Amino acid sequence: MKYLIDSANVEEINRLLELGVISGVTANPSLYEKQNTNFYEFLREYSKFDILLTAEVVGDHHVNLIRQVEKITEISKDIIIKLNYSPASLKLVKLLKEKGIKTAITLVFDMNQAMLAINAGADYLFLFVARNEELGVDGIAFVENVAKVIEKKNYSTKIIAASIRTKYQLETVALYSDYIAAPNKLIEESFNHRLTISGKKQFEADMAKIIRTQEEIQIEQPQ
Repeated sequence: MKYLIDSANVEEINRLLELGVISGVTANPSLYEKQNTNFYEFLREYSKFDILLTAEVVGDHHVNLIRQVEKITEISKDIIIKLNYSPASLKLVKLLKEKGIKTAITLVFDMNQAMLAINAGADYLFLFVARNEELGVDGIAFVENVAKVIEKKNYSTKIIAASIRTKYQLETVALYSDYIAAPNKLIEESFNHRLTISGKKQFEADMAKIIRTQEEIQIEQPQ
């Protein structure tokens, strides 16, 4: 299981890239709008990295979708085209697959949507967990069931668990997904586990004692 940061905040993204803990960057129009991001400049910047990078195209008009894709592929043909689940998107997936352009279908909430997207040729599926659970659906079981079908039928489509809001959701979907689209908050929380912090302090204190003792012994030894 690998992490994608679900963010358009360049400070968050750059910090995690420097740490080497994420394998890619994904965002949606709402995140770009929140950060007042220049969409195409954002893609140009992160297409320079050897990471999984998605770029979302929106709408139901086929010609307009194609134009959006062309602008993105002018930046890099390695950018994964992210599409909201719809008939127009599935049609485009089939066309882009013939051109060798990888695609990801997002806003996937049930098995029927997942299977139809797989049959259309989608390379990645964004399976939504928390937003499913708001409707009373077991979002984790949904990810698990799709993963079982993919394994049993030997499909090549990769699962990206999305809409992850709690540590429990993150830990559990890690068993079944290829990637997790995680918000920065959940990744940063990993550095603040109270036992990690207390253990670090204890080790630092003990190491200081060891070094101090060894230095005292060296001073006492005759020259």
